[in-house]
Amino acid sequence: METLRIAYADFWPEWGKEDFITPILSKKYNIVVDQKSPDVLFHSIFGGMRESQKYKCKKVLFLGENHRPERFGSDYSISFDPHTVSNFRIPLWQVFILNNSEIKAQLFNRTRFEISEFKRFCSFTISNGANFLRNSAYHILSGYKPVHSYGRYMTNSMDLQKISEGSYWRDAKNDFFKKVPHKFSLVYENTPYPYYCTEKLMDAFLAGSLPIYNGDPKVNEDWNEKAFINTQKNLHWIEMIKEVDGNDELFLEIYNEPVFTESQKQKHIENLEKFEEWLLTIVL
Repeated sequence: METLRIAYADFWPEWGKEDFITPILSKKYNIVVDQKSPDVLFHSIFGGMRESQKYKCKKVLFLGENHRPERFGSDYSISFDPHTVSNFRIPLWQVFILNNSEIKAQLFNRTRFEISEFKRFCSFTISNGANFLRNSAYHILSGYKPVHSYGRYMTNSMDLQKISEGSYWRDAKNDFFKKVPHKFSLVYENTPYPYYCTEKLMDAFLAGSLPIYNGDPKVNEDWNEKAFINTQKNLHWIEMIKEVDGNDELFLEIYNEPVFTESQKQKHIENLEKFEEWLLTIVL
């Protein structure tokens, strides 16, 4: 097996648990992590890219945020943007599927609770307070019924933060929402942009909630738009939520929809397979 020397730079603190690159490369190469003289550098943009700028080898950029990859000058990129010669589109939620096949099964067979099992009305879990539209939606919805806010911004419940201390945040969050089911999840992206769909919508489905989503204007290309409430397409969304919340038959009509259509399922499977092929090819 051919040896490939790689390095990682400018990733977020949890990268060690979320590294989806090494397992794929290990299928074909004997991987040696060499931070001094790698054949290929995989990097992101955290810390101002101070570390990645020091390397002169082939560079592959991974973007998990809403930035255009071409501005960073890497040889190849993995991002939300559509496929090009040098960029492969694999949104953040698909990255988590690469790392955990159980997620794909839970999405393909939508996680559901009985209506009687819901313990709370709606969850809201963010740390970035810069989205005025998202903040307003939280306050509007809270005016109807209490919304539990668990993140580091506008926190009104420490339940999730307490159990996540000293543990991996995603694992703690998933375990919490399984034990404390919420009927709805308010999930807005940090910024709206075509094809920029992070893990937020996915996590709402995994939690067994009915997502209230706003963000990617192209979201219906990847997700079954009948399976959630898209506030971008409904100016009177708060009235719609009140109606859905008060009508079990209407709620179940949306809640029982599959997360993906059959054609979307196939598209996602093919994209993940092609990504592995692409990644193994560009490192040569």
